[in-house]
Amino acid sequence: MCPSIDFYSLPLSSADLDMLQRILDRELEARHVSGSSDEAGMLARTLIELFQAGVRAEEALREMVKAA
Repeated sequence: MCPSIDFYSLPLSSADLDMLQRILDRELEARHVSGSSDEAGMLARTLIELFQAGVRAEEALREMVKAA
C-alpha cells in the first residue's frame, strides 16, 4: 500500500506562490475584479484549498478557479 501524501502539511515554495499569484491575477483581470475585493479573497482561498488538496498543475488550477 502506498502512503498518501499530506499536501496540507507541505510548505509552499516561492515557485508555488508565484504560480498561484499568476493564476489569481489573470482570473481577477478576466472578471474585472479588484484584488482587495471579497471575491478576490474567495478566489485566493479557493486556489490555496485546491493546491493543498493536491491539484498542482497550473492549467488544472486555472480551469477549476474559472468555474468557482
